[in-house]
Amino acid sequence: MGKRLYNLVCLLLWLLACGKLSAQTSNRNEIQQHYERAQAALQAQQPDVAVREFREILRLDPKNAPAHANLGMIAYTQKNYAQAAQDFRTALKLQPSLWNATAFLGMSELRLGNGDKAKPLLEDAFRLVQDTKLRTQVGMDLITLYYESNDLDHAVDIVRALGRVSPDDPAVLLTAYRAYSDLAAHQLARLAQVAPESAQMHQILAQALASQDDFPGAIAQYRRALEIDPQLPNLHFELGQMILTNSADEPARKEAEKEFKLALAADPANANSEYLLGEIEWLRSKPQEAVKHCNQALLLRPTFVDAHIAAGKALTSLGQPEEALKHLLEAINLDPNNEVAYYRLSQAYKKLGRRQEAERALATFGKLRDSHAPVQALYQQIQQGSVRQQTVDPNEPQ
Repeated sequence: MGKRLYNLVCLLLWLLACGKLSAQTSNRNEIQQHYERAQAALQAQQPDVAVREFREILRLDPKNAPAHANLGMIAYTQKNYAQAAQDFRTALKLQPSLWNATAFLGMSELRLGNGDKAKPLLEDAFRLVQDTKLRTQVGMDLITLYYESNDLDHAVDIVRALGRVSPDDPAVLLTAYRAYSDLAAHQLARLAQVAPESAQMHQILAQALASQDDFPGAIAQYRRALEIDPQLPNLHFELGQMILTNSADEPARKEAEKEFKLALAADPANANSEYLLGEIEWLRSKPQEAVKHCNQALLLRPTFVDAHIAAGKALTSLGQPEEALKHLLEAINLDPNNEVAYYRLSQAYKKLGRRQEAERALATFGKLRDSHAPVQALYQQIQQGSVRQQTVDPNEPQ
């Protein structure tokens, strides 16, 4: 038994300390002494001693629900789930409002292979348990049950709730990634079954080919999707972006430019297309035109981080570093972990002669780039289909 047991048992021990005791008043002091000895025993990693103390409490007060619950907790942490379930059931018969005990009874039943019994208990506990760590564990167990019954919709509902409860828990983040990936795969299989030759199916095939760096294949699939349904939202934008990804030479720029303009004709509020028209002008060494498109994109979407960075880059090259700073600082405010924003910021500070600030920004860029490097390739693969992001050219001095 380790620290984990003590921490878990403390979830319920407080109930014993402040709960109403059904024993005679003459026993209260004695019960309190046993409680304190049990607590000390758990802290000293002596579960057997704690069990004896709780059993003494029950001898004095057989209807003491928290004592039963704490015995269940000790059994649970020792993986004696059958005994734990028995103790928790007894506690809940005496005091049904012990929601932590409800949670652990559900978790015990699950580990005993009794999913049908576990599910309603865990569902009730997930709604009512207050402790964040316990609620997270209950949610993870519920997701396991929903997966076993192929109920992905309810699993995703729990994933969303856990994202609010424990947004930075690595186990929750991994579970969310798997759940959303499985849901996407399930929906894709359904689409392939009901509409294998639809424009939407060819759009997904294009994205899949792009994730494998088969850009010509992706372009062909986007063109096929447009043949089937020219009005399908976002197709012109995605095709234009894929053309630009495949090649940045002038013929490709013209082709992509045409697609972005068609996207804007269909949807004048398409900030992504405005932004990429600016990128094309930047590739043509026309920074002033690039700034115009970036500003238009920002009118449509003021929180567009990459448009702020692109505007800052272009303004720095035009000898307007003060104006560039406004965009770059706003980009960092919106996305404090954006390494490219810090790199462009260092360039703007350097132009202004603010050497120390330039060095600090460049150092932050280096730290962020190093921290992002292990997952950069995977992230880029997952992000296929999203708007083309700002980068630092490998040939730029760093």
